[in-house]
Amino acid sequence: MYLFSHILDRNDNLFYKFVLLSLWEFSYFWMIEIDTTMVGNIDIPKNMHLKEKSASLEFEYNWFKIKYLVSWLAAPIFTYFLVRSEYIVGDFNQLTIPVLLLIVASFIVFYYSLAKLINITKIRVSHHQIYVNHGPLPFSKNLILKKEDVTQLYVTQHRIGHRYYLYATTYQINVILRNKDVITLVRGLHSPEQGRFIENKIEDFLNITDIHVEGELTKD
Repeated sequence: MYLFSHILDRNDNLFYKFVLLSLWEFSYFWMIEIDTTMVGNIDIPKNMHLKEKSASLEFEYNWFKIKYLVSWLAAPIFTYFLVRSEYIVGDFNQLTIPVLLLIVASFIVFYYSLAKLINITKIRVSHHQIYVNHGPLPFSKNLILKKEDVTQLYVTQHRIGHRYYLYATTYQINVILRNKDVITLVRGLHSPEQGRFIENKIEDFLNITDIHVEGELTKD
């Protein structure tokens, strides 16, 4: 933040100031979004598809959000202007340690955003197992659970960041195993409806009696 303010104070190019100021503000907000409440009940939540057969269930949902398109585009632009500033030693022809660190950080944000734009999660449930797959880009670990090891599923809410009372809220589905361990089935869901929908469908399919779990999202 100190570096940004000095670059803005010392540079007279209005366009340069506008771009840096926009990226500065965006760098704080890129993971923050307004938490909204959906009205009404829907059978299948937004961005989710379900293939339901007598022997299996298959859920599929994408990770796409417009903010990741912005961060995917902003990362290389941010790096370009910062490397060209007088406060970074080196440039793209002279790859010093600060320049290399900026390039690596930009690549991480670029890859993270791209994964969020194109990746899809698939949850396949049979009478023998639950299989969770994420792709096509490697990002989250895939998971296989045997049906007999699963005793309960429940949804929890997670909030990160705050500014001007804005929060980024996500939801995840947790699984209680027969040995009492608790693991995460999927995380980063966009709405509570997605979590409850998956939870209810899997429990019904596997004949798991739903019970209250401390810390779970309150059911309507």
